Amino acid sequence: MKDTLAAAMPLVVAAVLVGPVSLGQTKASASAEDTPPQLVLNGQRPTCASGPHKTFNIEMKEVHVQLSDDIETVAWTFNGTVPGPVIETCVGDTVTLMLTNHGSMAHGLDTHAFQMDAKKFGPVAPGATLKIEGTVQTPGVFMYHCAAGEMTDQHIKMSMSGAMIVYPRPADVAFAPAKELVVVQGAAYGEPNEKGLIEPDSRKMDVNAASLYFFNGRLDHRPISLKAGQHVRLYVVNTSPSVSSIHVIGTLLDQAHASGNPRNTVYGVQTFGVEDGNGAIIEFTVPEAGTYLLVDHDHLNYLPTGFVIPFAAQ
Repeated sequence: MKDTLAAAMPLVVAAVLVGPVSLGQTKASASAEDTPPQLVLNGQRPTCASGPHKTFNIEMKEVHVQLSDDIETVAWTFNGTVPGPVIETCVGDTVTLMLTNHGSMAHGLDTHAFQMDAKKFGPVAPGATLKIEGTVQTPGVFMYHCAAGEMTDQHIKMSMSGAMIVYPRPADVAFAPAKELVVVQGAAYGEPNEKGLIEPDSRKMDVNAASLYFFNGRLDHRPISLKAGQHVRLYVVNTSPSVSSIHVIGTLLDQAHASGNPRNTVYGVQTFGVEDGNGAIIEFTVPEAGTYLLVDHDHLNYLPTGFVIPFAAQ
């Protein structure tokens, strides 16, 4: 495998710098790298200034989702995307989640940011709606996912998950300016058929045997443009079934905040582990012009299949 990976690396770097397909229309504030619209960030200050009560409408949909130009997968989703929409809140906010189930089976929503009776997370029957409301008190980057009782693991592996950010109040911790990105790590469980469609295999799910890993539901990321010396902040959630060893080829991590909480900080590390079901804030600086690659160092064997986010610094 090492020889195969070494041979593939120059091809991978060349491929990501060419820039494959567009991810489609984005908000006006989205970057030129086609940030998926559901992952475009408002940021700490606008979010914390927007009022203490925030409401999010979330729809459960069972759809096909494109992972690349020629591969798609059957997915159970929030709002029809993989991952689901980023939910931005601030410490002290009251957060209302309005859930509507357009699917063929019961779903739910468990956000790790809420502290409440687990029975309030669902289920939501097909065609039904549910209101979940709570106050967020702890800053961090939290996973949210389907709450489906004993079938929760399968629903997560069908891509029913996303990231929820609870920013600290700027008066307590003010984030410095940076290029900010949401990165949600996921996986698919099954091989593409002759038409490029993955129909997930529950047997693979049961033994955590992922066929593909991906960032933000894509296997064909365009390079993200940076300037030499620019600071980058990643809001990371790991929804895959193993620890994600976050590493940026070409630089060190200036800071890493476990669970995305600024109180849990380490400095100057080469790799930072984000457990399955956990989140983190990862910060780094690109020292000079060139190519940098965000990878999961524990799954480098998936790099040739597109499990990488490239950065191009000028």
